[in-house]
Amino acid sequence: MSILTESEILELTIERMIFHVVDPESDDPVFLAEVSPPKCAEFFIERIKETLRGAQYLFLPGAGVPSLLRRALPGRSNVDEFVKVSHELSERFKEKVKQDKRLASGVLMFFLVKTTSDENLVAIVKYEHQQVVSYSYALDKNGDVALDGEGNPVPDLETLIETFTQDRKAMQKSAVVRFSNINDVGQEVERDRVVVVDHSSRKYRDATQHFSNFLDIRRLLEPKELTKRLEEATVETIKAHVDEVPPEVAKAPKRFVRETFSRLDGFDFEKPEEFIGAIIHGVSSDSPILKTFEKNTKKHGISTEAFEFSGAVPPPAEYRRIVTNEGVSILFSSSHEADGKVKKHPEDNGGFTITVKSTGLYRDDELEKMPRIPD
Repeated sequence: MSILTESEILELTIERMIFHVVDPESDDPVFLAEVSPPKCAEFFIERIKETLRGAQYLFLPGAGVPSLLRRALPGRSNVDEFVKVSHELSERFKEKVKQDKRLASGVLMFFLVKTTSDENLVAIVKYEHQQVVSYSYALDKNGDVALDGEGNPVPDLETLIETFTQDRKAMQKSAVVRFSNINDVGQEVERDRVVVVDHSSRKYRDATQHFSNFLDIRRLLEPKELTKRLEEATVETIKAHVDEVPPEVAKAPKRFVRETFSRLDGFDFEKPEEFIGAIIHGVSSDSPILKTFEKNTKKHGISTEAFEFSGAVPPPAEYRRIVTNEGVSILFSSSHEADGKVKKHPEDNGGFTITVKSTGLYRDDELEKMPRIPD
């Protein structure tokens, strides 16, 4: 679940922005001037919105980063510390992430962002430099577009290194921080909330250890709790669509969900059809089941989470069935076999003797046809 409401996300504005060069080949960041007023705001707002669909984190107890970031907020003191805080962040980033061999040359961007309620947030984005080739039209000595012998404009290609692209992986690491409110007696009403996307991490995009150290953060929910919540959301979804899922899944949803946990590595909120499809043997992208599932993941607070499964073990089978080659069928509880009330004795010729012990017969009657035994 996002740290902002949908209306707050729609109305986000960038109040201030600055970025500094953080090159792995250089010991220190290269400080640049503030971009004032902010430029290309729509482009960067979209990058911030992408970050808001990341995993939720909390600052570690005693972390110094929250107080550092708060200094950048307007009205905190008579001194404007936005630029100074950006310098300290860049230096901290270089110090904490310098051992990460996956770090590419780029810039660390720092934004002051405002919501509809005039609440200030901050966004931190590590943007990777990407090489692109741009083109324009070559000009002749008179300043006119140069033409070839057939009257076609002559292109002029130029290689650009320091560029920001819409490629999601170019936004290598990013975080948005929503600060807790302080009441009249100086106490936090709730904890600061952080959302993170790290495209240089493992498959499920949780923050690398280096980025976590830089921000002094830990995951809000551990994989075991995330897995438990996903199970609850999925079982609720199946129960709401019993007529649209295979009968065996409708009868034992928890079993099939947990068996899917054991077959897959984890869950990615951006690919719900892969997870649901693995449970019910396929699902279309426009299926109402997916809409219900999305609603339930939001209710359980995991609608923007990607994580590895942990702690979910398929429950033991409750019932057993024996069908002999001669067509004799026996249905019984697993506990009956454990208690010795039903026993299978293998014989030397490959056959079996089946013994059923009972205190009495509840039913002993005739039937016109054999009851249907489900597969």
